[in-house]
Amino acid sequence: MRLFACGLLAVLIPHFAAAAPPAVLQDPTYLALREMRPDGRRIVVAGASLQRDAFRFRFDEGAFHFLAPVEGRTLGAVFVGRGTFTLSPATEAERRRLAFAAGGDPRTYEVLSEPFRELVFFWTDASAAELEAFGATTTGEPDRAALSAFEAHMKRQKKEYHTDFHLRLLTELLETTGIDEARSSFMAFFPGGQVPTALAAVDRRGAEALRLGSGLGGEDVVFFVQDNTKGGLWYLTERQDEARAGKFSPFPRAADALHYAIDTEVDRDEKIRATTTIVFNVEQDGLRVLPILLLPDLRIEEAKFWLESAENQEAAWTDLAVVQEGVDDDNDAAVIFPTKLARGQRIQLRLRYAGDRVLEDRGENNFAVGARLAWYPNLGVFADPATFEMTFRVPAGNEVVAIGERVSQSTANGSAISTWRVETPVQVAGFNYGKFERLERRDDISGVNVEVYTNPGTPTVIRELNAMMNGERLGREMYESSLDQGPSLGKVDTGRLAEAALADGLNSAKVFTTWFGKLPFRRVAITQQSQWTFGQSWPSLIFMPYVSFLDGTQRSRLGLGLGAKQFVDVVGHHEFAHQWWGHLLGWHSYRDQWLSEGFAEFSAALALQYTVGWRAYDAFWKNARVRVVTRTPGNVFAPWEAGAVSDGFRSGTPRTPSASFALIYEKGGYVVHMLRLLMRDPSSEDPDQRFIAMMKDFTTTHAGKNPSTEDFQRIVERHWPKELELAGDDPKGRADWFFRQWVHGWELPRYSSKLTIENAGADGFRIQGKADQLDVPPSFRMRVPIDVEVEKDIWQTAGWVTLVGAQSVDVDLNLLLEKKPRRALINGRGIVLARD
Repeated sequence: MRLFACGLLAVLIPHFAAAAPPAVLQDPTYLALREMRPDGRRIVVAGASLQRDAFRFRFDEGAFHFLAPVEGRTLGAVFVGRGTFTLSPATEAERRRLAFAAGGDPRTYEVLSEPFRELVFFWTDASAAELEAFGATTTGEPDRAALSAFEAHMKRQKKEYHTDFHLRLLTELLETTGIDEARSSFMAFFPGGQVPTALAAVDRRGAEALRLGSGLGGEDVVFFVQDNTKGGLWYLTERQDEARAGKFSPFPRAADALHYAIDTEVDRDEKIRATTTIVFNVEQDGLRVLPILLLPDLRIEEAKFWLESAENQEAAWTDLAVVQEGVDDDNDAAVIFPTKLARGQRIQLRLRYAGDRVLEDRGENNFAVGARLAWYPNLGVFADPATFEMTFRVPAGNEVVAIGERVSQSTANGSAISTWRVETPVQVAGFNYGKFERLERRDDISGVNVEVYTNPGTPTVIRELNAMMNGERLGREMYESSLDQGPSLGKVDTGRLAEAALADGLNSAKVFTTWFGKLPFRRVAITQQSQWTFGQSWPSLIFMPYVSFLDGTQRSRLGLGLGAKQFVDVVGHHEFAHQWWGHLLGWHSYRDQWLSEGFAEFSAALALQYTVGWRAYDAFWKNARVRVVTRTPGNVFAPWEAGAVSDGFRSGTPRTPSASFALIYEKGGYVVHMLRLLMRDPSSEDPDQRFIAMMKDFTTTHAGKNPSTEDFQRIVERHWPKELELAGDDPKGRADWFFRQWVHGWELPRYSSKLTIENAGADGFRIQGKADQLDVPPSFRMRVPIDVEVEKDIWQTAGWVTLVGAQSVDVDLNLLLEKKPRRALINGRGIVLARD
C-alpha cells in the first residue's frame, strides 16, 4: 500500500497490468545498484547491537553479509541469525499512535519488540564502518541463505512496497562526496513475523525522501508497515531530541516548479499521448536525481533538459537518463542529470510519455478522471505552486473543462482543441472530460462567474443500479434494457439539478468572500463526474459526486436515508470552500491537513446558516459531534480516543478505520466553530467581526503558501480576546492552551450542571446552581457557556464560566428575557466539543 496524504484527499495510486518499459537512456550507477547482491564478505557477531534513534537492533548470534560495493561504497548488508528489534517512542503522542497500530492498550503500551531471523539493510551513513568494528571481515562464496533473503526482499520491494528504495541510495551516491551524515539514510527491512512486512528508517532528508508518500514533511524517523489490513505509518516523527522539544523540520525540496506546459492528446480509446515541459529552479547544490510523480501506466518515452542560460535553445536540449521500473513493480519515476546542478539554476525539463488509465469511459460520454494527481509528470502536488498552460486535443463531440481560463478553442482533423492558462501559481492542475451542457451566472459580490457543466447522457452506474433494483445479474441484455423495465431510478435529469448546484455555488461564493476575502480566480466551474460519492476541488474547478445529481425520490428508491441527504446538502459548499482552503492557501504537511478539510467543513456549515438558518448550523455541529464521539461498527475505539487532529490520516488504523475522517473533517471543523463562537462579541454591531478579521488576516498573510498549524495559531493570537487568555502569560503563546488541547490533544471533557431558573423581577430571570467539568487532566482548561433554551432547540448564552481540570463552579447569572426559558445547561448549545 502506497500512502499519499494529498491535501484534499488521500489517494492510492493504482498499479495495473505490466508493460514493457520504453527504451530510454539508462543510468549506469542506478543499474549497478539494482544488481548488487551479497558478495561473500561477512562478519560473524554475537551480542552486538545497533542504535538508530528510537530503534535498537540486538544481534544475539549470526552474521552480516555485505552487498557488493557500488562506486567504491558498501551500501547494505543482509543479516542472517537471531536477534531482537525494539522501538521506544520518543513522545507520548507517538507511544499512543504505536499502541493503536500495533494492537496494544494505549493506556499501558510502552515499546514495540520484534524478534527476527533475517534483516536486509540499505544505508548511506557510516553503518558499514560500525559493523566492521564488531569483528573481522572474512571473504568466500556468497551465502545461500543471505542471497535467498535478499531476493525475497527484492520481490517484496517490487510487489508489495511498490517503492524503489534504490533511488534513495542513488541520490546520495551521485549528489554527495563520501558520507554526509546531514543527508544520510538508514533502512532496515523486516520480512514479516509477529509484525507484517515492515521498514524501520532514519532519513535525514525526511520520510518523504523514501517515496513512502507525499505531504509527510521533514519527519525523519519512520516505522512503516506494508500490509493490506494492518499497514501504514506506525511511527513517524523527528529524531528524539527534536521530537521531545516539539520541533518539526521542513521537507527540503530539491527543486521549485515555476511553470508547467502540458500538451495532451486523448484518442478514442481514452489512451493519451502527451508532452510536459517543467520550468523549475534548483533548490539544492549538487542536484542530480529529480523524483517525478507520474501514474505508472504513463510510460516516459523521452526526457530532455536545458539550462535557460544557454544561448542556443534547440542545441542545448540534452538527453536525460530515466528511472521507471515496470508498471507492476517498484515504479517510482525519476530523471538523472549528467552533472551536478547548482542552487539557483533555472532548468527546463521536457518529458514525452504515453499510456492509459487516466480516463475511464462510464457510458454515453460520461468519463471518470482516475489519475487525478498524476495525470501529468510533476514535482509535487499540494506542495509546490506553479503556473500552468495546458492544451488538450480530444475527439470532436467531447470537450475539456480545466482549471484557469480558456484562451483558445478550435476544431481540426476530427479533434476539439482547447488551451487553458493559469497565471496565478496553484497547487495542482486538473480537468474534466466528456460531453457537457453549461449553465452560468456571475455573483456581483464576489466577482466570481459560477459555471455548471452537466452531462445529458446516462452513465453506467445508473444502468447498473437499475439492473440491481430488478434483482438482475448484469448480463448484456439486462444491462441494455435496464432503463425500461421494473423498478427503476429512471433517467437522471442533471440539467434540472444543475440549477441547484448553481445556486449553491453562487451562495458559497458570496458568503465565503464576505468572511474570508476574495479569490484570485474569476471563474469556478462545477462539473458533473460519474464517480458515485467522491467529489474533489481543483483551483477554479470542482468535481461533484454523481449522487448529488439525484433527487430525493431517487435517493429514497436506493434506500439512501438522512445521511445521504446531509451529504448532498453540504458537499457543494464543502468543495467550493476548498477554493480558499486548499487552493488559495495550502497546508504544510499531513499534520496540518485539517487547515483544508476542517476549514471546508466549517465553511459548509456557515453556508447552511446563511441559506437555511441557525437551526441548520447548530444541527450540523450536533451531527459532527456524534460522529466524533461515537464508536461505529468496525472500530474498537471512538474517533476522539484514536488520536489528535494533528495526527492526520495516521489516526486511521485497523482498529480505528473511521477515525481519520472524523478527526480531520468533523473535529477539525469543530475547532474552527469553537474559535468563532468563543471570539464572538455580543456587544458589537457584528458579533463575528473579530473572527472575520482573523480569517481574512490568515488568507491575506498566507495566500499562495502552505501554512502550518503553528502559522495559523500565530494569526489567531493577533486577534485573541483578553477574556480567552486562560493560561496567563504563557511564553508559548496566548492561545497555546487552546491549540494544545483541541488540535494536538485527544482529551474530550464531559459537562454536567444542576441549574434552576427563577423570576428576578426587573432583572429578568436568575440562573443559579452548579456546573462541572469532568474526566479531564488537571491542566485542561476551557471557557464554557451557560446556555438557556428559550424555545425548543433555540438557545441563548446567558454567561460564561472558566473551568480548569475536573472542577465544579457556582453559577449565579441574570438574563433579561420576556418569558421564562425552558431550561438552563452548561454547554447546552454544544459550543464546546464534549463527550455528552
